[in-house]
Amino acid sequence: MRSCLESIPANCKRVFVAFSGGLDSSVLLHLLVSQAHTFELIPWHINHGLIENASQMERFCLEQVRGYGLEMRLDRLDLHALDSNIEAVARRQRYRLFAQGTRAGDCILTAHHADDQAETFILNALRGSGVAGLRGIASRRYLDEALLLRPLLGISRAQLEAYANEHELAWYNDPSNQSLRFDRNYLRQQVLPSIKTRWPGYQNALSTCSQIQSETHELLGEIALQDLAALKDAAVPDGSRLDLPGLLALSPARRKNLIRYWLESAGLPTLPQARLQSLMQQLQAGPDAVPEIAMPDYSIRIYDQRLYLVTASRQAQCGGEFEFGLRQDIEIEQLDLKLTRQEVFQRLKIEDREQLLTLKFRRPGEPNSDAHRLKRLFQRHRVPPWERAGTAQVYLDGHLEGLLL
Repeated sequence: MRSCLESIPANCKRVFVAFSGGLDSSVLLHLLVSQAHTFELIPWHINHGLIENASQMERFCLEQVRGYGLEMRLDRLDLHALDSNIEAVARRQRYRLFAQGTRAGDCILTAHHADDQAETFILNALRGSGVAGLRGIASRRYLDEALLLRPLLGISRAQLEAYANEHELAWYNDPSNQSLRFDRNYLRQQVLPSIKTRWPGYQNALSTCSQIQSETHELLGEIALQDLAALKDAAVPDGSRLDLPGLLALSPARRKNLIRYWLESAGLPTLPQARLQSLMQQLQAGPDAVPEIAMPDYSIRIYDQRLYLVTASRQAQCGGEFEFGLRQDIEIEQLDLKLTRQEVFQRLKIEDREQLLTLKFRRPGEPNSDAHRLKRLFQRHRVPPWERAGTAQVYLDGHLEGLLL
C-alpha cells in the first residue's frame, strides 16, 4: 500500500492532506507520517458546518494531528442553510479553498479510494453524464498551480480498514454517512450491497470502464483541438468565434464534440443535452435569423455565418457621447478604453486635419439621423447586433466618419 505514495513528485515542497478524520484520510495521513519524506506535511481540515457534531469532528482531527507532532490548517464554511445540492456545493467550496491556499510546487492529497470511484461512476451514469462524467475521479489534475493527487484510488475500503486495524488507528465515524438524504449514502447502503452479492468484482469492472472513458475523452479532445484550430476565427485571439459553414461540414457527433471542447477551453460549463440539441437545430437557421442559446454565464449566438461565444464581459454597454475635441489622450473608463488621438485616425485611415473628435454610442430607441449609414457600417464591418451598442462611432466636426473597432 505504501507504494501508492510514489505518485508524489520528488520536487514537491509542501504536501497538504485533506483530513476529515474518517477512515480513509486517517489511513492516508498515517501512511505519509510513517514514511521518510523531504516535503513539509500539512493536514488540512475543512469544517463545512453541515452537521451538528462538526465541532466535535474538528476537535478530533486536531487531536490526531497533534499526536503526530504536526500543525493542522483549519478552514470553516457555513453551508448548513443550504436546502439542495449540498454535496456539490460543499465540493466546489472545498476545492476553491484548496486552489486559493496553495502555490506552485505544492501537492494536495485526497483519500478517495476504489469504492468512491465505483460510486461516482454509477452516480454520473444515473445523472446522464457523458464521457467526461463517466471518467470518474481523476487520479491527478491541477488546481491552478498546485497538483491534486488521489493515491488511494486503486485501493478498496476493505483494504483501508484492514490497514487501520493492523496499525490500531482511530478514526471518526461521521453520523451523516448514514443519512439516506445524500445520494452517495443511499447508493452505498441500499444499492451496492446487492450489486456486490451478484457481481463481487464490480469495482474492478467499473474501474476499467472509467479508464476506457478517460482514454476516449482524451482522444475526443485531440480531435476537437484539431477542429477548433481549423474553424476558429484567426482575427479573434480568444477563439470566441467559429466558422459556421465549416462547423456544418462536420458530422453531427463531431459538431457536438467541438462545442463541448470549445466551452471547456473557455472555462465555461457545458450545455445540458437538451440545449445542445437545440443549438444543433439552430445551426440550420436562415441567414436573417440571429439565434441564441442562453446560459447563466454565457450565450452562444449565430450571426453572419459565424458562431459566437458571448460572455458578460463581451457585452459592455456604454450609452451617450464623449467629446474630446483636439485632446491627444482618449479615455472612457466605462469601457476600459484608453488610446491616443493618433491611434483613432490610424484605425480609420484618415488624415488628422485637427478636426474636433467625438465618440458616440448608440442608445436603443434613440433617434439618429445617421441611422442608415450607421447600419451599413455595422454590416460592412460584420459587427453583430449585441456588440453594436458598445461600439464607438467616430464623429469628426460633427460628421460620422467610421467605427472604432
